[in-house]
Amino acid sequence: MRVWTVTFEDCVKECCRNSELVKQFDRLRGTNLSRILIADTRAPIIKMIDESTGYDKVLEEKAHKEMSMFIEFCYECVWLRLPEECFSEV
Repeated sequence: MRVWTVTFEDCVKECCRNSELVKQFDRLRGTNLSRILIADTRAPIIKMIDESTGYDKVLEEKAHKEMSMFIEFCYECVWLRLPEECFSEV
């Protein structure tokens, strides 16, 4: 029998796919990560205005900060609690 080996990258990807986990993270931390993970739905004219005013850089910095917080959350609350069987092959 073969047991899958899990990497931290796999763990974070799976956490990002779990919309309820992301939603509750947003609620607890006061972030908007769920909106960041969804494809950008701004109208093209709004995107152009944001780019010309530099606001897109603010959004990018905020997204980077919130994603870093989420990765730390994934490590502390999910990764460290995975059973030992996830990390070895049988």
